[in-house]
Amino acid sequence: MILLLACLFVLACYKWGDCKNWRSYYPTMLFLIAGDLLYLYVSSAKPLWHYTAKLFSSTLTTLIVALIIYPCTVLLFIPTFNQLRSWGKKIVYIVIWVGLYFGLELLALKYDYMQHYNGWNLGYSLIFDCLLFPLLIIHQKRAPVAWLLAGFIGVGITFYFKLPAPY
Repeated sequence: MILLLACLFVLACYKWGDCKNWRSYYPTMLFLIAGDLLYLYVSSAKPLWHYTAKLFSSTLTTLIVALIIYPCTVLLFIPTFNQLRSWGKKIVYIVIWVGLYFGLELLALKYDYMQHYNGWNLGYSLIFDCLLFPLLIIHQKRAPVAWLLAGFIGVGITFYFKLPAPY
């Protein structure tokens, strides 16, 4: 499933993404990847979720998501969002992306490609997705503000789920 999903994201990115101007989105791609890798480090002793793909290890699946799907997400999401003029359309666009990510997670859970642990559930994933996409927009325009907000969210998740210090 992860290979199919990665291929679909690459094809969609090739067709609709702003690949020619990837350099202007590169910092936001790194922001998203860094957040994911930081989650893996912080939650290594007590994960909230992880991939249980059949063909690849959890680590390889995580790398495919981080290095292929996340950059494609940024190249598809941010440029189109920036072209929308009305706030109504922008909100609907964010809701569509939240729905896409939520739907993909729902399928991954249903077909046992992903597991939730230690109190994490689909409700928390939905809240997280609702924060993620606006955070990407903020990062593209004001990176320090996005890093600060992401830090608060990360610390909040760490304390709420009582994640141990990963030393």
